[in-house]
Amino acid sequence: MDDDLERALAASRAEADQLEEDWQLQETIRLSMAEDTADSPTSFQDQLRERSARMKRKAEEQLGPGSSKSSGSFDMNVSSPRTLGPTSLMKVLKTESKARLGNADSSKGNVTSSLLEPTSEVNAPKRSYAATRDISPPPLRRKVVTTTSLPSAASAKVKIKYPNGALRITRTPGRRTTKNCVNLEDVIHKEHLISACVFSFFIADGELYNHLPLSHSSHAVPIYIGRDANMDPMVQEACLKAGISFTGEKKLSNKQLQSIVSTLRQAYNMQYGKNYQAFYAWSPGSSHSKILALVYPDFLRLVITSCNMMDIDTVLGDNHWYIHDLPKLPLRTKSGSLPFEADFLAHMQALGTPDEFINTIRGVYDFSAVKVHLVTSVPGVCSGIKAEKHGLLRLRRVVHDLELGLPDKDSGELRLEICAASIGKLNAKWLNGFYDCALGKDKIGVAGENCAVPDLKLFYPTVGDVKKAHESAQEAASNIGCHTRPWEDAPAGIKHIFHHYESKDTGRLFHQKLILAYDPRDANALPYFVYMGSANLSQSAWGALEQDKKANEATCNTKLIKLSNFECGVVIPGHLIKDLLEPGTENWQSGIVPYVQTGKRYDLPKDRPWNDPRWVQNYQEDWRGT
Repeated sequence: MDDDLERALAASRAEADQLEEDWQLQETIRLSMAEDTADSPTSFQDQLRERSARMKRKAEEQLGPGSSKSSGSFDMNVSSPRTLGPTSLMKVLKTESKARLGNADSSKGNVTSSLLEPTSEVNAPKRSYAATRDISPPPLRRKVVTTTSLPSAASAKVKIKYPNGALRITRTPGRRTTKNCVNLEDVIHKEHLISACVFSFFIADGELYNHLPLSHSSHAVPIYIGRDANMDPMVQEACLKAGISFTGEKKLSNKQLQSIVSTLRQAYNMQYGKNYQAFYAWSPGSSHSKILALVYPDFLRLVITSCNMMDIDTVLGDNHWYIHDLPKLPLRTKSGSLPFEADFLAHMQALGTPDEFINTIRGVYDFSAVKVHLVTSVPGVCSGIKAEKHGLLRLRRVVHDLELGLPDKDSGELRLEICAASIGKLNAKWLNGFYDCALGKDKIGVAGENCAVPDLKLFYPTVGDVKKAHESAQEAASNIGCHTRPWEDAPAGIKHIFHHYESKDTGRLFHQKLILAYDPRDANALPYFVYMGSANLSQSAWGALEQDKKANEATCNTKLIKLSNFECGVVIPGHLIKDLLEPGTENWQSGIVPYVQTGKRYDLPKDRPWNDPRWVQNYQEDWRGT
């Protein structure tokens, strides 16, 4: 046989063997992480080093000494899957960015990042908890395993599982066998992806990227990752190299962000793979939407969730997931023929999603089975025709048009219940506007300054509730915050709506954002409607009503102001709920309400809402409270 041909065949066999071992090792690591094993970092590192050495020996045996350098093998390290507790966020981001942007030649603009060094915990100083941000504690970085390509003998093709949609809660440790629960590994099948787009306010890189086929191969499928730029651990170092002063105490301007985007993209390409496509949304508040668009050979899977892409939310905390699998159309159609598709793609564009991705899904998939309604927010003042596209006025229009026949609020047959991870600085005026819009009232207006607090039921943990929670939940509790403070000065009517949070998976906390409208007198009746998504109970998320000098009959001459966040969620009519639950789920309450709805009101003045003292200045008294 020709020597060159024999050498080529040997190289091919070596690469095939390597890919198979890489694949098996990835699965081992993924399963170990999913099961929250107690393996030490060293055990993973040893496995990888042994694999790398074995592949080097095999390549040298087949191709000759030194040939392993060109055989495609690579060395990797994986840190243990444990989660970092409440920390000083910007210190950690700075530590990570230095490790990852590392040795950059600023004169040439070239970035050479150091290889996946683990960050360590740092002691968090006291600092203010910015009212417009949903701050999440960054977890300890896992090393991300990347492959040059996928094995040829991949498992059976992934099939449509949610053709009519599904509403799920997170499969927390105590819900391993509970119906109607999911995790990321249930919705992302990385070996079958054609492409994917993920947007989240906060991303714990290792905890998301192990679910994605990131690769340095030129043939890898494109993966688009978007986030709030201020939550990117590489931003601070990128700003330093660009001569931009950025400490994390003040948000980046849009102009500043645009000046460092190319540097950030290059850094992510070098560290995680050529197929990593980074993008960013900018807002004066938080870019807070949480969306996965997963493209498989025969369908598009949409996931709208309350989870940041971190184990704190996707594994350990009470959260919601709306999932829908959309089959391919026989022929591509004009996009926007169905409202949900048009609204969804418009929001993806608003988030800065690259056209290269949007154009691959526009008009390609059948949205006709989607019966839920998208409710989004984008920063800015919304008036006139635009007024009903976002925030409170969008929520009002959706609920109004559902024609649910909601009973009067004084009838005793209507309960509006809310659970949110971040509570704004609440007042009676704003809550009245929120209440009227959430119930789709025919007539709305701007409430007076001296109005009464509406009869709402709000679930949010006290300091004592957090202290009683599981250790891992306590470590993640800086993921939530209440901005109605100082608490002692809050009106009695505001305090009266607060109720204790108690997870049905005892000891868990949450990051959910849930609105329920239901009949409290009939436990067997389906809810009137459900909202789930990313929007917390705040003006930043929903906006505030103001009189509109330009007549707009559709909105009762009101407009939206103080809307500063990107948000994304869905309103689900109650009659759809049964069909969205996993077969065998006991009832809708067990399927979609992860907390105890009979939780008691705060015992005033003893109880006060949770805020982590390391995030809030002068909050020692609240930490000592119950």
